[in-house]
Amino acid sequence: MKNPIGVIILLFVSCYSQQLLPCEPFEPVFLKPIDTSREDKDFFSFKQKLEKAIQEKNLKFIESIIDPQISFEFAEDGMGKTKFLKYWKLDKNPKNSEFWNELSQMINLGFTFKDNIWSAPFLFNQTPESIDSYSFSLITGNTVNIRNKPSKKGAVLTQLSWEFVKNEYDESNANQKQLPNEPCNWKKVCISDGQVGYICEQYLRSPMDHRVGFSKKNNSWMMIFFVEGGD
Repeated sequence: MKNPIGVIILLFVSCYSQQLLPCEPFEPVFLKPIDTSREDKDFFSFKQKLEKAIQEKNLKFIESIIDPQISFEFAEDGMGKTKFLKYWKLDKNPKNSEFWNELSQMINLGFTFKDNIWSAPFLFNQTPESIDSYSFSLITGNTVNIRNKPSKKGAVLTQLSWEFVKNEYDESNANQKQLPNEPCNWKKVCISDGQVGYICEQYLRSPMDHRVGFSKKNNSWMMIFFVEGGD
């Protein structure tokens, strides 16, 4: 016959552990940022021109580098330069398009080269196979605060740098807009040690977020894809 005291202690420890670990722990995975664009002088020169064009919101330059068959959506009609310009509202209101900010964020996270394509951000090519790209996001920063509630007043549970965390759905904040007194939108995440916390959305990036690719065609660098998600 089992010791009843032992059973009670076991149940208590089990329940207490569940309270301390609201999500299942996993092996921590880190991914430091890299940018290998300097390895190709020609592409690096192009990158510098691209950065200047983004800063100036130079639509003429962008139009000149968009491939006629650029892919921008995993859909039947998700290809083509004219459709791309319309999709990002670059055809009628280019200065206010989200295109500039999105492209800038990708480039700032670094380029890598694979299959004759320079692509950004770096995690598009560098995310380990052990990471489920749909379930995990990378913390893109150093000593980023993870808080115990979705508020800048929340206590800091820990600080993480360039580490993958698991995305957690929070129904209470699903449709909540950023509050005027809050510095960011908050995302609920599961940390590798089993804790659940909240992080500013600006410091999270999924491998399935927007990524851009450039390939050389007729001696010119062309933007051949600018997509998010998967097929």
